[in-house]
Amino acid sequence: MFESGKLVPVIDRLYPLHETAEALTYLGEGHAKGKIVIVS
Repeated sequence: MFESGKLVPVIDRLYPLHETAEALTYLGEGHAKGKIVIVS
């Protein structure tokens, strides 16, 4: 489904690994409209 374009992931924000706490706070407050991604 992803390859055909029927499934489109929604990424709300990218956070660097050292900002994981901030990412979890953002998620916990209900602001996220998509996925939160932690990158190294």
